[in-house]
Amino acid sequence: MKMSKKLSFVLVVVSSILMAAGCQSKQSKPVEQVIEPTETKEAVETKKESPKIVLTKSVHDFGEVGPKSVQKADFEFINEGNAALLVKRIQSTCGCSKPTLIKEGKRHKMPLKEPVAFEPGQSGKVEVVYTAGRSKAKVSKNLYVHSNDPITPRAQMVIKAKTIVKVSVTPEKVELRLDQENAGMPELVVKSEDNKEFSIKSASVAGKTITIPIDSTKKATQFVLKPQVNIQKLTKRNAGVIQITTDHPQGGTMMVKYNAKPIYEVSNPRYILQKIEAGKPIFRENLIRSNYGSVAEIESITSRNGYMEIESQQQDGNHIKLKIKITPPDKSSSDRRYITDELKITLKDGHKLTIRCSGWFRLK
Repeated sequence: MKMSKKLSFVLVVVSSILMAAGCQSKQSKPVEQVIEPTETKEAVETKKESPKIVLTKSVHDFGEVGPKSVQKADFEFINEGNAALLVKRIQSTCGCSKPTLIKEGKRHKMPLKEPVAFEPGQSGKVEVVYTAGRSKAKVSKNLYVHSNDPITPRAQMVIKAKTIVKVSVTPEKVELRLDQENAGMPELVVKSEDNKEFSIKSASVAGKTITIPIDSTKKATQFVLKPQVNIQKLTKRNAGVIQITTDHPQGGTMMVKYNAKPIYEVSNPRYILQKIEAGKPIFRENLIRSNYGSVAEIESITSRNGYMEIESQQQDGNHIKLKIKITPPDKSSSDRRYITDELKITLKDGHKLTIRCSGWFRLK
């Protein structure tokens, strides 16, 4: 009996201990899981090593400049990236603007023998020397810095200028006619804009279609020139430019454009054809126009490659309406992509006209 009571007491004690341990286990806090924060896309991009060229300015305007004057502009830049910026070359789109790359006072002329490196935070400079033209003009020229910048591999710079000439000529453009005395050429007035006396050094025209008598020893603030036109040469060279130079320090080169309508002309001297098909004719209309009252009459027609021919012609007063047939040849060679031809027309009075065509085959 006593042993039974003792055993019961032991069981009670053990059970109490186990229950206490279970309660304590339930009351303990769970272990927290530590999660490492993920990096944002921007943070990852920041860690990538790449150069970044930043120009302090991208446009420089010289304003008004004199003819043939030399101007200079500086374009500063800095590498704001986190890797070396390699400048490979500086491209100029005009021979009038010449760039030089400058790093820490050292000048690197174009073309570069090897890329020039600029470390992160390091700055450099592009010096541009611009030479103005001889004639009055408003110009805008582009230059480009080629580098290993992945975002801006070709950074653009722009220079602008307005060339001012102190000697003027009027008129600056003339329309001539082959059926008028001296082709209807007017007198040309060359005048100083700042009242400084000057001499005319030259007055020339390519092919000597027009001759202009001058006295290079005479000085004045204004000259009246009387050009003489060679009608026969003007017939063959019906457009051009008269160039006039003076000894005025800001005189530059003055230009007078001239143009004369030819005796005969075609309304469309060239056809550009796309997606042509072998053996499939193409028709186009044209007009032989008479500009001075003569009646246009065709004497003969020849085709250089045999693709072009005149399907029909119709007299329209002094003009001739033409229907032209163009037949592309068989595409016998796989590398043949285009065709060209030339239709030569000789009129009865000896004048010659030309109509050309270029065509590209349809891609299959």
